[in-house]
Amino acid sequence: MRPAWRALALGVALVASAAAAEDATDWNAVGLEAATLLARAIRIDTTNPPGRERPAAELLASFLGRAGLAPLVIEGAPGRGNVIARLPATEPDGSGPILLLSHLDVVAAEPSAWRVPPFAGEIRGGAVWGRGALDDKGHGVVFATALALLAREGGPRRRDLVFCASADEEVSGAPGVGFLIERHWDALGPPAAVWNEGGGSAPLEALGGVIANGIAVSEKRALWLTLVAEGAGGHGSQPVPDGANDRLVRALARVSAWQTPLRLTPTVTEQFARLGDRLGLPWSAGFALLRFPLGLSFAGGFITGDRLTNAMVRDTVSLTGLRSGVKHNVIPSRAEATLDVRILPDTDAAAFLRQLEAVIDDPRVEVVLPEGGIPPPNLPSPVEHELFAALEAELAEELPGSVTLPVQTTGGTDSQAFRARGVPAYGYLPALLSTDLNATLHGADERFPLDELERAVRVTTRVLRRLVRPPD
Repeated sequence: MRPAWRALALGVALVASAAAAEDATDWNAVGLEAATLLARAIRIDTTNPPGRERPAAELLASFLGRAGLAPLVIEGAPGRGNVIARLPATEPDGSGPILLLSHLDVVAAEPSAWRVPPFAGEIRGGAVWGRGALDDKGHGVVFATALALLAREGGPRRRDLVFCASADEEVSGAPGVGFLIERHWDALGPPAAVWNEGGGSAPLEALGGVIANGIAVSEKRALWLTLVAEGAGGHGSQPVPDGANDRLVRALARVSAWQTPLRLTPTVTEQFARLGDRLGLPWSAGFALLRFPLGLSFAGGFITGDRLTNAMVRDTVSLTGLRSGVKHNVIPSRAEATLDVRILPDTDAAAFLRQLEAVIDDPRVEVVLPEGGIPPPNLPSPVEHELFAALEAELAEELPGSVTLPVQTTGGTDSQAFRARGVPAYGYLPALLSTDLNATLHGADERFPLDELERAVRVTTRVLRRLVRPPD
């Protein structure tokens, strides 16, 4: 056989082999493999602070190593482990790597509120239970399982896939993504695009149960503020006319009553437009009217009546903490309140702070900025992108009749750090989760249903196949 024909025959054989591997995949077995790995990851307590993610990083590194990859465990600070692994292209075409990003740290859990101990990592009742099952060890396990599957089945690949499970996403990201971007940028790809957490699929009960696949392309910015009031202290039996507590309480009452303006960002405008197209009249006309100030004002009650949609269309302020006083009979000279402020991606942060100070209307109540200062604008990632298109195509097959939407998350993720460097980032976990299940993120009884975990691995694997296969 001539060399050219040998090469052609080999290429056909590799494609046929990959297709056969895909057709023969036992997704139930793959899903159980993922469930077992996730249960083991949950049993490693990575509550942040303090994090201590290294053992979890080593667990995933060991799993990926058995699949033939060469993972690296990198500490951004003592004990703060990050794991990176690369599945290289066999036929690189210059497309650039896709970074599969997740995080290993989790928020605290109060065991008394859980039906299953939060770090037991139990598989029961058709789900994997425990803190981090959905946020975000579950997503990391999905990525690791899909990457291992692609490594084992072989076949031609036109681009690299890079896996990264990082530390400290729930606090600052400094020993995690911040450290990796600063010191190990090449190990992260460098990425042409990032697939991260942030979106998901859910039935919209208020809109007839249509399934919406929300792919996060932008997110609100966290501006964590502290209000500080000072005044004369003294004995509780002798009231102080203008004490620190009284001054702070009055300021907080004004802030709590403040109705920030409603505004649709370009991402939310596109989200509503796509949803309207899917639902048809009269919804399409109603959503179209929201683009105009009068229409938004008229329909404001419908939007703001739901906590999620309310947060999507305005800057928000939540009172999250109060610190003052030492005992009943002592009037304190200092009082503090913490505010979780979330501003829209394109809000002028400096102008917002001026408005907040005007609402407080008291020069003796100090507004203290976070250590990192004012967050920069968060530009959205383009909807017209091959990663978004690959997700949309697979979801059309996986969930017929659903609608795929670009969304703007109300919380922040490590995607911001990549968008700030001009790298498109998309957040989506391919699982269909109810409102009740979504409420367990940062709450009690967090769990990942086994059938949805299997779906997540299956969809992720198919999307990655689309992204790495050379064109026919």
